[in-house]
Amino acid sequence: MERRSVLRGVGGGLAALAAGGLLTGCGGGGGGVAAADDGKPRRGGRLRAAFTGSSAESTSVIQATATPVDYVRARLVWDTIGEIDGSKPVWRVAESVEHNGDATVWTVRVRDGITFSDGRALTADDVLFTLRTFATQPTTQSAFLAGLDTKASKARDKRTVELRLKSPDGFFDLALAQSMFVFPDGTKDFAKAPGSGPFVLKTWSRGRSSLLTARKDYWGSGGPYLDEIELLSVTEAEARLNGLKAGQFDYAGALSLTATRAEAGNSRLRITTAPRELWGELAFSMNLSATPFTHSEAVQAVRYAIDREAMVRTVTLGRGEVADDAMGRHQTWYDSSLPRVEHDPDRARRLMSSGALKGMKLSIRTSNYEFGPLEAATAFVEQGNSAGLGVAVDKVPASDFYTDMKSLLAAPIKTSFYHPLPLPLALSTYYGPKASYAFTGPSDDTLNGLMSAMHAAVGDRRTRAVHDVQQYLYAHGGDAVFVRVPTVAGATPAVRGVQAYGFFDYPSLRDAYLAS
Repeated sequence: MERRSVLRGVGGGLAALAAGGLLTGCGGGGGGVAAADDGKPRRGGRLRAAFTGSSAESTSVIQATATPVDYVRARLVWDTIGEIDGSKPVWRVAESVEHNGDATVWTVRVRDGITFSDGRALTADDVLFTLRTFATQPTTQSAFLAGLDTKASKARDKRTVELRLKSPDGFFDLALAQSMFVFPDGTKDFAKAPGSGPFVLKTWSRGRSSLLTARKDYWGSGGPYLDEIELLSVTEAEARLNGLKAGQFDYAGALSLTATRAEAGNSRLRITTAPRELWGELAFSMNLSATPFTHSEAVQAVRYAIDREAMVRTVTLGRGEVADDAMGRHQTWYDSSLPRVEHDPDRARRLMSSGALKGMKLSIRTSNYEFGPLEAATAFVEQGNSAGLGVAVDKVPASDFYTDMKSLLAAPIKTSFYHPLPLPLALSTYYGPKASYAFTGPSDDTLNGLMSAMHAAVGDRRTRAVHDVQQYLYAHGGDAVFVRVPTVAGATPAVRGVQAYGFFDYPSLRDAYLAS
């Protein structure tokens, strides 16, 4: 399993334009499936959609997050326990999810009347087996289920699952909405696991394409509206855009900002930008246990040296926005009271001009594994040098950047591209005693206590607890989150009903249709 797929966010961390829609009948606004010209979604037809793929593609349900094209296909074949919309869980296989008083036990009530494509009824045993498998196998979902006590959890009856946790977690509902694709109890061949989703896989060729056909007995309301969906594996963003323009595809995901800028006036295409809640965030991550960032003055100097407005202009071509040294902006969890760090190169120079920091050089570990990190590091060379920091770029081959995780974590300063996840899950992924990817180094006792308090919070106390963590990281953390980067997709004018539900680059196509 590629580490990059985890860092893109499985779940995650990973909403829509004004309520959940990527492409609707109103050209991108509003939620749900928009009406066609006659007031109703049109049924029938085949949608051809292109997404990033690779030689690592698989039809296995437990490897479904390895590539974007696998991810999109999985969302069609298997229903999930729930998904994210507007920073909150929306339940699918689950009818309801509730916790006890201290959030150590969560009860999942399974929706009645759901069947797998082979005719079997979906029950609590299937949900429990699914979670146990994801928790114990090398999957991207396992990080979100680390707190689940798989042995103590049980199915109380055919529609009720009792999930026991190792410690309190008031945000476990968000974890359950992170791509927990449900498959039958006892499944041994995960590449052929039946799903309860709206489509079934008819044909598949690794690195090329897959064809899915609609189920006529799907339990959900609304779609599927299409008869078939053909998913094309196209590695290069430029090739996806060219195929869309040539009429080979109806939809193309994860297009580049540079290429789509020239298509703004093309009436034959609809270029759609992700909702701000689902934008990526670029940061310079400073390891607080490594020289020179054991000195708080060095951390502050980097923050003051960054020209955030210039980063928006150069790295995002003016289409992004400034970030305020905290991730998760535009989510309901975000602490909007955090002040913006102003560009102050003179102050940065003063901070680095005395004592052990005088003459210190910085080498930023980065790569071109996707657009943004290398460009940001390169832009910061001039910004940092003008502030007296002495910045150089340590460019690592794209194939090595995340595979050599030991070197990445140990690097004093590196670029991080944080892909969208619900903020409480993102904080747990990158900070605190249980962090999967501690890019800023080990956490201290104060942060550990705040993280524990955050997970123990329930009800209305949850937001305040998230804010407490954000405020501490803003004042004492090692991440300089400086710019927010939009992602874009393209489609022909006929495409409707594509939904993000937490993941703009690998959206849900279950309610998609082709307008007349």
